Amino acid sequence: MSTMWSSPERRGEHCASCATERVFEQPPCSDGHGPGLCPEWACAECGHALFLGVPDGEGAPALRRSMAVA
Repeated sequence: MSTMWSSPERRGEHCASCATERVFEQPPCSDGHGPGLCPEWACAECGHALFLGVPDGEGAPALRRSMAVA
C-alpha cells in the first residue's frame, strides 16, 4: 500500500493512467464480497482499474489454470 490514507473501500495507489498517486475506490461488488474484501479497485479520477490480490475459494484454482494456459 502507498503512503496515502486507506479505508475498507478507499485506498491510495499509483495510477498508471494518471501517472501519479490517486485515490482508488471499490465499485459495488456483484460477487458478494464485503466492504474492503473485493479485489477490484478503480481510480476515482480516471476510472483505471486494478485487481489487487487473489480471490479466495472457488475462483482461485480457475484463475491459476487460465494464467497457465495463456
